[in-house]
Amino acid sequence: MSDDIINEIAKSLKAIKGIHGSAIIEKYGEITGFALPGWVDPEGVSAMVALILKASERATKELDQGELLTATLENEKGKLVFTPIGDKVIVIITTKEAQLGLITLKLEAARQKLKNN
Repeated sequence: MSDDIINEIAKSLKAIKGIHGSAIIEKYGEITGFALPGWVDPEGVSAMVALILKASERATKELDQGELLTATLENEKGKLVFTPIGDKVIVIITTKEAQLGLITLKLEAARQKLKNN
């Protein structure tokens, strides 16, 4: 998959109202594309998400809940939303006011685009 497509997806997600930024990482933690604000360290995000993803996938497996589709961490200032797609993960950092319905739709479109390329 080309870096242009990955960066295009990350930039299109960041353009949505309520999203600070987005990144696409490999499941093992290497960042492949991002559109993040200056105050966010891309390498730090990728490392944290890789750890969270591993724990989340293990929990869903051990609880016999099937495949992990999307995870949302909600905090006092916003949300961290991520979804695995094959060997990659799309990560979105939002504001508190972000509309998860719209983000879910855009995230699904991004998933399809990544799958098809």
